[in-house]
Amino acid sequence: MNQNNCFIHISKLCNTKRKTVDESCVVKKNNELHITYCENDTFEKFENDLNSLAGSSSLFYFFKKKFSTIFISIISVFVILIAFLSVSIYEDFLKKMIFESPFSWVFNDYIAFSFVFIFFLGLLVMPSLLDGEGSEFKNLISSWFNKDVRKVKKLKLSLSNFDKKTIVHLYNFDLEDSNHWLWKIYVNAVLNRFNDVHFYVRNDKVQNVAKRLKKLNILDIEIIKDEIISKKCDVEILLSSKEQKLYSLLQLCSTTILKQRDKKNFISLELFEYCGKNFIKEEQDSKNQLIFGFQNFINRSFDDFNFLAQEKSLQLYFTSNVTFKDLSEEEKRLAYYLRNHIEECVSTFENPISFLILYYYVKDIVLNQRRTIKILEKFISSMKHKEQYELVNFYWFEIAGFMFDFNDVNTFESSNNSYYRKLSIESLNDLIFLFERNGHFEQAILLTNYLYEINPNKYALNICSLYERMGQFELAYNSLPKTLEIGKNSKPTDIEVRYFQRKAAWIIISQRNEELKHEGIKSLNKLEELLFSHSEDNNPLWLWHFYNIKANLEEWNENYDEAIKYYKKSLSIPTLGAFEYGGTFINMSISYRFKYIQEVEKNTKTIDKSIKLGRLGLVLKQSVGDRDEMPIVLHNLALNILYKILYTSMDTSLCNEVLELTKEALEILDKTKSIKRLGMVLIENYIAKSLFKLKTNDTVEKLEKHIPLLGQSELTQLLNIYQEFEKINKIKKIEFLDKLI
Repeated sequence: MNQNNCFIHISKLCNTKRKTVDESCVVKKNNELHITYCENDTFEKFENDLNSLAGSSSLFYFFKKKFSTIFISIISVFVILIAFLSVSIYEDFLKKMIFESPFSWVFNDYIAFSFVFIFFLGLLVMPSLLDGEGSEFKNLISSWFNKDVRKVKKLKLSLSNFDKKTIVHLYNFDLEDSNHWLWKIYVNAVLNRFNDVHFYVRNDKVQNVAKRLKKLNILDIEIIKDEIISKKCDVEILLSSKEQKLYSLLQLCSTTILKQRDKKNFISLELFEYCGKNFIKEEQDSKNQLIFGFQNFINRSFDDFNFLAQEKSLQLYFTSNVTFKDLSEEEKRLAYYLRNHIEECVSTFENPISFLILYYYVKDIVLNQRRTIKILEKFISSMKHKEQYELVNFYWFEIAGFMFDFNDVNTFESSNNSYYRKLSIESLNDLIFLFERNGHFEQAILLTNYLYEINPNKYALNICSLYERMGQFELAYNSLPKTLEIGKNSKPTDIEVRYFQRKAAWIIISQRNEELKHEGIKSLNKLEELLFSHSEDNNPLWLWHFYNIKANLEEWNENYDEAIKYYKKSLSIPTLGAFEYGGTFINMSISYRFKYIQEVEKNTKTIDKSIKLGRLGLVLKQSVGDRDEMPIVLHNLALNILYKILYTSMDTSLCNEVLELTKEALEILDKTKSIKRLGMVLIENYIAKSLFKLKTNDTVEKLEKHIPLLGQSELTQLLNIYQEFEKINKIKKIEFLDKLI
């Protein structure tokens, strides 16, 4: 063994001169040999590439290789023939001695005896020859029968063409273990031939390579930690099949799923490790089992492959060295896997990038949107807690868009599915903070105004602070309340609030009970005191009920504009659902209807507004499957339309809509055995049938039976619409109703 100088280089795999698997393993440059191994390379490929290079560098090599091969073959055959001849002569000589003795010796017998003696002597000293120093003879014999030994001899012959002072660079040899031919044959031969050998290996394989070299009696080993240079290089061909799997998985666990090529592609390591341990778990029992940890691969991606770079503690991104693959099929499989494990992921992950990637994987395949909202809420909170504020600027507005103008009822349809309406108050507060940190002051102000009713004092101060940050000092001053009303009471319990809600609204005000009106107003005042005499955040549902009751009271007092104002306040309460908003739209449509009825000169825009809001309320109620209040919703929309028909020309499509609405309402009431608003539904159905000149006997009969069960408010409303249509002779008279007028 020569006195070699061996150098082990870390973070220099990029120096390889081999760019594709099909290229030559060996590249000669000046007085240096660059030899690169890729998984599944064979000894024959290495030998052929080396021989090709040797042949191109020396005309003598071809002759030497061919001559030595032929010469060794001839000598081998000659020795074998001599051995066979000796055995044959020995056999004949032994027969003659046994069966023909005594006999006379002739010259041929002396020759035969000489061959037998030499054959005997050869057998006698054979063990000593095989175990002799250097085992040259043993190696010679082995080369006749052992394939590996023949490989070594041929490899040594190929390497002998190069000068011993040639500097050899070996890349990626750490990919295989010590039992592989790469180390048993190739490295051994290289170390025996050359004095200066450089190994380029992975960071975590340095000690393994050093131990192997020491076993090969290489004592002068120097480990060189080279500085990582962020140059463009392609080392993908150097990856093992296991590394290729993790390389693909790393791409799947990045923001490449967002398809935003103009931005950095961030990676989530916790999602990468989670998917590696779970999503590809079925491969762990197969021959492709991952034998090294995920962290090792990440370290290699930083130091050895130059795939990853890092800006902040949680922001890792792909470098330009990464070649993105088409993983559309894998993305689909991973998306469905993650969809089935959303809750586990949400409770496990901490990095905002993880939630961002998770959201884009499942957003189109999750049926229950609340699960998506959970992901976004954790995305928001993790951005704040991990201080990754700029991610709002990068990604949030592409997910949720800009904050809508909640004061404009006309925008409700377009903003109904907005995430801003579905996020929790805590998440909205975090968003305000993140908007402020990113300089989106106008968005922060819109969102703060949206939450204003929850706690006026608190959010007034926030609005003031935001205006001050913008340099709008006059607006900042004007946004502050003149006096700060600090509530001295503690926050009421849900039972206290609900008691006065029901006493004020459902029992008295909604029923228009004149005898109990004073008590209803008193209960409403008490409810207001409970809600606004403390300094904590109010429950959004409490405020929604309160403003709806206030609007109902104003409607009772025929102050329809005031009622509409309070209904708009109800719609501005954040974080409520389709059930609440749908109910408010229905109630607001009623106020517009009353306003239209009260107008001396009928403005069709008013009743059109009433119908539009009623339809929107119906859609929202249907979206949550609300069968309890659906007859009320249907009846009010039908009544809105009937009043338009009453004061305008007959519209067949509108009349048909009333017929369908009342028919559906009657079916629901029949199934639920309820009589709530049954009288109104029946009279509306009767009017629609009369307008189409259809049979009304069954409807009139049901109405007559139900009249005694009507409350005074509903009866009055029923008689009003009946009288209006009867006056213009659009319907036939009903005797039992005429008697009640």
